[in-house]
Amino acid sequence: MRRVVYWQRADRLVYLDEKPTPEFWDSHWQAEGKPPVVGPRDDVIVVTAKYLEAGSRILEGGCGRGNKVKAMADSGFNAIGVDFAEDSVKRARLDYPGLDIRQGDVRSLDFPGRFFDGYWSIGVIEHFWTGYDSILAEAARVLKPKGFLFLTAPWLSPYRQYKARAGGYPRIDFLDEPDSFYQFALGREEVCAQLARHGFQLLRWRGRVSEISMKEDMTAFKPQINWLLGSRGSIVKRILRRTIASALNRYCGHSFLAIAKRMS
Repeated sequence: MRRVVYWQRADRLVYLDEKPTPEFWDSHWQAEGKPPVVGPRDDVIVVTAKYLEAGSRILEGGCGRGNKVKAMADSGFNAIGVDFAEDSVKRARLDYPGLDIRQGDVRSLDFPGRFFDGYWSIGVIEHFWTGYDSILAEAARVLKPKGFLFLTAPWLSPYRQYKARAGGYPRIDFLDEPDSFYQFALGREEVCAQLARHGFQLLRWRGRVSEISMKEDMTAFKPQINWLLGSRGSIVKRILRRTIASALNRYCGHSFLAIAKRMS
């Protein structure tokens, strides 16, 4: 059963569940089945098209079953995917023949320097107990100058920070990596400092609220949230959900999207 605890010394939330090994991800994606290819309104496509022209070479580091790589390719980008889970890569190649999906490690990429115009990292950096320094270093290496990094991960949002410091999560001071470590939720200040350290200029930071964050984090408002998320057929509630989600993104996002430019 998943637990969320606060590691005060590191100022991070720690999610304890199952260790995200290649075997874990192979099993996870096999259980999920073939994911649907996202459409042109998906955030990945909309954001990519805002910053890069069709034909730009883009890497998704940690691409899983490759559905977002496929979507970017369908939208006119020269998209390549890399993942370290061998069976997942094999299945992605079977699902999308002709798509460039490779097995590899985002901490040591098999590409020349200054090769890509863009790099998507979707929910990857949070799974490494020892940190994501090497992931950002490799992203900086393979991106061209003025290339774009699109980075997402769980967020230690202002609301989660308040909740953690008020005792809303159990506190554990870790000495070593626990066997059940799954992921971190990371703070904006930490991530921005790491980006700057590797030569990236932050262009935009956006929190992204979700049902997960509303249900799990905002427990003081559980009746109101259950009402809001119920009766999906109600037009009024759908409009209200979108309005509230937009307002909460800045303070209560479950995850973040950071868009950064490699400066040199």
